[in-house]
This record gives sequence, C-alpha cells and structure tokens, in this order.
Amino acid sequence: MIQTIATYDCVILRGLPGSGKSTFAKRLADEFGFVQLEADDHFFVKGEYRFDPARVADAHALVVRDALKHLQVGQRVVVANTHVRLWEMAAIVGACAIAMKRYCVVECGGRWVGRHDVPAEVRDQMQARWELWPEAHPAPRFSI
Repeated sequence: MIQTIATYDCVILRGLPGSGKSTFAKRLADEFGFVQLEADDHFFVKGEYRFDPARVADAHALVVRDALKHLQVGQRVVVANTHVRLWEMAAIVGACAIAMKRYCVVECGGRWVGRHDVPAEVRDQMQARWELWPEAHPAPRFSI
C-alpha cells in the first residue's frame, strides 16, 4: 500500500497524537523523497518542544505556505497533522488545487506513546471531536 500512497504529489496524514503520523511521514520522506511538513515542527525552541496554543494557527499557516511552495516546484510533500476536523485539511487541499497536484488522505490509527506527551484527557477530547471521512468524498483515503 505504501507504494500506492507514494504515487501522490501530496499525502495528507491525519490521526490522533501517537497514531503514527510522524513515523509514517518520515518513512515517506526517507524512502520516497517526500518533503515532511508538520505544524509541530514550529514549536521547537533550541531543540525543545514548547507547545503554545496561541501560535497554532500560525504554525498551520506556515505548513500550508511551505506545502504550496514545494508543490509548485515539483516536490512531493507529506503533511502530518492531527486534522481532527475535516475543515482542518481545507488549506492543504487548496494548495494542491492551486499547484494542480494530486493528493490522498491517510488516516493513522496506531496507539503509541506520542513524542509530545499529550495528556490522555486531551487525546480523549480530540477523539470526541473526530470527524469521519465521508465515504462519498472523491479524494482517495487509506488507513494504516
């Protein structure tokens, strides 16, 4: 299945914290040359992860900007964010439309300890807000 996923210009990963998004994104980057983009990368200060809720929108905007930039020059990108609500993927989908690139969505369902120690109650709140991918949606969807 990874070979099929790797045929797309943009792979949008979604899943709860600890579901394997970053690990799968790294695999696509290492094995297939994708540029790996994550909002979480914008919360590192001097090598230490420091989440700041006030900067979430900015971090996601930077990911969209970078995705569009890479797609427009012919590089493939993998975007690994939680995307709990479907609208949270809209800007990345729009970047693909602007760049005229094909995308797919991959839902990660693993249950590992995430790299950011997200508290269980926060993860549970995200799970409660999770929106299912509509079966009628035209974009290809894979589950891992």
